[in-house]
Amino acid sequence: MASLKLLTMSLLGFVLSANSALSADGQATTTDTFCKFIQTSIMGNTVPATNMVHPNYESFILSKASVDPLRTEQFTTLGKDGMPHMVSCKMKTPDHIQEVYGQNKTNDEAKTCAAINRENVLAVIASFTREESENRLLTDAQIIFDEDVSVMTGQSWIKPFNFATRIDNRALHFQSKRMQIDWSNILFKMAPDRFRGALYCHLIAPEFAKALILGKAGVPEPIDG
Repeated sequence: MASLKLLTMSLLGFVLSANSALSADGQATTTDTFCKFIQTSIMGNTVPATNMVHPNYESFILSKASVDPLRTEQFTTLGKDGMPHMVSCKMKTPDHIQEVYGQNKTNDEAKTCAAINRENVLAVIASFTREESENRLLTDAQIIFDEDVSVMTGQSWIKPFNFATRIDNRALHFQSKRMQIDWSNILFKMAPDRFRGALYCHLIAPEFAKALILGKAGVPEPIDG
């Protein structure tokens, strides 16, 4: 079992290295258009969108992404060091955008939050200076993107979780958390429209990912439960 896990980690590391050309799809810094970029560029959406950056988590929690006009919601969690540690995005699902704007306005399937994490980290690595590349603490093979923690309620989505872990100085694991309620999901047909078509992601902040890879920061204290 241990050898299988090491093989899996090595293969994932190889995929990270082999696809560095995709780094242009990601973001190496946290900006005021971070979530909008994911909704449009990464999701393949051609509908113009705006992005609301919230000053506090309370207002972000109460917010809902809008489809008409298309608007995303964003909040950045800062660490004790003042650095962005996690970026939270509320977006709209492809099927809701297609319902309003047409079939050809976005990709049919949403990318996972884990895939978005990966593309952002690729952009971070691509932005390294030569000195940073030579002196980084972690190799590509030591960076693992775990599958999304998927939840179906906002209450579960806002609960704290371990978004970056490293045990016994081994591989660094980035964990994302997703809530996706497709507009066409029959289980939610009777729910108010504002609760449907939701696509939420908690993502590692690029600045924090960079600090972890370079060995300039440690992972957060683990959260139990």
